[in-house]
Amino acid sequence: MPETGTEIPLHMSQRVMVCPHCDCPAIQEVKGQVIVPKDDPEDHESPDFEYTLLRCTDCREASLQVRELWLFASLNEVTKFAYPARRQLSLDVPKELRREFEEARTCFDAKAYTATVVMVRRTLEGIGVDNNITERPLARQIDRMRTEGLIDQSIAEWADSLRALGNQGAHYTGRQVSREDANDAVDFAEALLDHIYVYKKRFAAFKKRAQTTQTPTATAS
Repeated sequence: MPETGTEIPLHMSQRVMVCPHCDCPAIQEVKGQVIVPKDDPEDHESPDFEYTLLRCTDCREASLQVRELWLFASLNEVTKFAYPARRQLSLDVPKELRREFEEARTCFDAKAYTATVVMVRRTLEGIGVDNNITERPLARQIDRMRTEGLIDQSIAEWADSLRALGNQGAHYTGRQVSREDANDAVDFAEALLDHIYVYKKRFAAFKKRAQTTQTPTATAS
């Protein structure tokens, strides 16, 4: 791995990917690169970040790609675009689930809509496994998430709709998955991950702070 916190000498390198501007597979010229280290070098639970400035050889627009660099888990590295801006999942979401979700996004960007909903379904399964809910089939897993309070009834309905759409993608039915359905699947999956790993955790921390800072009321005489 290159030395962190310093610019990396470039050697006329190129990358091939779907351009986030023109939405087409194209060669991206690497124009600059820097690695920003985590605050604590001994913290192996957080990644360093590699920032790469790219320019599309087709539309000539510039983009900024960010890659997570994990010391002991290179297969779990997540690559995304910081510019043009697109909301990214919080690091509170486990890296394995972020990897599955980013693959769903990658499939969507490549217009592989059937593969998108299959990856969303894998993300759903991963949420259950990460929370020690391993029943099969997935419908039973979702019901367990609801009965154990991990999700409420309305979000359980979202998850079950994603499960059904994922089944359509995983099995040959002669029907194509539409762009709109694939887009909704990605959006709903993102909302589900935020709900479970970000907002529930943040609300619990909020309630804990409120309890510790609350002034006891005087007892009526």
